[in-house]
Amino acid sequence: MRTILPLLAITLLFATQPALGDAEYEESTDEIHTGLTLKSGKFKPFLELAYGTSTPRYEGLSQSFASLGMLDIKVGYSSDDILKHDLTSFDQQFGFVSFLNSNLSTSGDAGADEIGSEMTRFGFGNRRGYGYGGSGLNIEMYNQDAVDWTQISPVDYDEMSEDAQAVFDRYGSTYRFGQLTEAGLRVHVSQSFSLTAGAEAAMIMPRTVFWPWLGSIAIYSTIQGALENFSSNIIEASPTAGPVIAFLLKTGVSAGYYYLLREDMNWPFGQEVPVTVGSFKLGANITF
Repeated sequence: MRTILPLLAITLLFATQPALGDAEYEESTDEIHTGLTLKSGKFKPFLELAYGTSTPRYEGLSQSFASLGMLDIKVGYSSDDILKHDLTSFDQQFGFVSFLNSNLSTSGDAGADEIGSEMTRFGFGNRRGYGYGGSGLNIEMYNQDAVDWTQISPVDYDEMSEDAQAVFDRYGSTYRFGQLTEAGLRVHVSQSFSLTAGAEAAMIMPRTVFWPWLGSIAIYSTIQGALENFSSNIIEASPTAGPVIAFLLKTGVSAGYYYLLREDMNWPFGQEVPVTVGSFKLGANITF
């Protein structure tokens, strides 16, 4: 079962997304979907580099984890659409790898009363957003979901409390399955270059219990899928406020789900407490 979990996770994530094999859209002036889209762009390759700060957390642990620096690299495909009312939308599908450790942190090593750790992860995700274009600077608000596999390593294991050691013992040295969500802004400096700022919330499972996880993620995906359709209606009815309202609704659901997962990794099907990681990062994105 463990060997097929990654394949199942990737299949579930991308089943509701446009296939990359069908990514070469024809540019068209026909209005599609709700009538908002004036021109659908082609999927083009992109590269994104981001740097930030991350804080791991384990609910109920008396000690706090030390903050870590993060280097995040994404490679994938991006499509930018032109909508009515000087609005824009975009869709990105990507793979990524991230490094989280104290060497990348501006605050240095863990303090005497903090838990030191290092993490390496890789995964696959999707990012979508709406924003404002026209003759000025294009600004878009996005929401992102991804699945990933993370290796958690202790720093100065022998100096930790027994409770902290037990957390690392539970995770071991192998890569563990998890999921993450992110909300942020994307600002176009030029047609091919943009800057991003995002807040990310990640959850790392010590063990994957497939059916409870599937039930939990199905609830979340159903709500987010309904909001995605609802967002189009909101934007069409109120072009000025619609993108902001849609962003806040989807971000609120993601944040609420993340806070529930901090105490139960398969909410509401009770399993155990996971390690979670909150991050803030700034990035630069080049579309080719």
